[in-house]
Amino acid sequence: MPKPNLCAALVAFACALAAASAARGATAHHAVVDRIPGPDGGYDYLAVDAAAQRLFVARAFGVMAVDLQTRALTPRLVQANDVSAVLPIPDSPLMLSTVYGDDKAVIFDRATGAVLAEVATGKSPDAAAYDPFSKLVLVMNAKSADITLVDVAKRAAVGVIALGGKPEAAVSDGRGRIYVNLEDAAEVAVIEMATRKVERRYRLPGCEEPTGIAHDPAAGVLIAACHNRTAKLIDAATGADRGTVTVGKDADGAIFDPARRLVFIPCKEGTLSIFALGADGKPGPVQVVKTAPGARTAALDPTTGRIYLAAQQARLDDKGEEGFVPGTFEILVVAPQ
Repeated sequence: MPKPNLCAALVAFACALAAASAARGATAHHAVVDRIPGPDGGYDYLAVDAAAQRLFVARAFGVMAVDLQTRALTPRLVQANDVSAVLPIPDSPLMLSTVYGDDKAVIFDRATGAVLAEVATGKSPDAAAYDPFSKLVLVMNAKSADITLVDVAKRAAVGVIALGGKPEAAVSDGRGRIYVNLEDAAEVAVIEMATRKVERRYRLPGCEEPTGIAHDPAAGVLIAACHNRTAKLIDAATGADRGTVTVGKDADGAIFDPARRLVFIPCKEGTLSIFALGADGKPGPVQVVKTAPGARTAALDPTTGRIYLAAQQARLDDKGEEGFVPGTFEILVVAPQ
């Protein structure tokens, strides 16, 4: 029998420790590295086109685009009334945006902004998700409590799925199953695209008003962001409780970076909670990055690991309604250091 190689054993042990550290998420070195000013006005979801190095932001007046290399803005790539979602369509030059104020979705060329189609949706379309299994876009309709299925290739709506609750964000597992957070029911609706029906519901114990949702396919875990300083981990296959993570207040998004195994939870209070998931789906320690009040949604650039958030200082007007302080809109850039 050959003698054991002590050096090789030490190297293997060191590599194992490093891998374990990465799996538990060395999350201690993220920081705000840039702030990009933009025009005043409301905002919602963001999305990154990594290949084009372009950021898209849903704005009250339409879709705004930002060149991530030059920081140059196109304030109104598409003009529309109260945009909620901006969703790049994979393997195409297209994007779909939801227009909350006009009960429709708009399909356009994301390089030029040329509008190719407008599709009627349910009432108050909000978030949108792409399902690679069916190649359909699912539009979450807040006030009609349903989903409009949009075939981008056909430029048409091709179905409706009733939810029985107010939908927030949704995520696809890529194999025909969709998970939708129902804000008013504190549960996840599980849709099978083969039947186009809600086939089961998962409770979210201890979660109030779930909003953002992410999926770790390797560990089989769903991450639901809740308004009450909570992120719930749920088994994607069974709905079993896989744990709770304390995050910031009033979370409105959830992002999972599979390459780095990091979870990002942006919170309206002005924080970004970051933690890692081990290969077993167990969370590591939480790092809290101070962002800006109102920075509640975010987008990941998977090539760089950078996170982009929108924010603007809020204030109450003479009628007691929330508005914004002029000249304070910005895109925050959070990057690993």
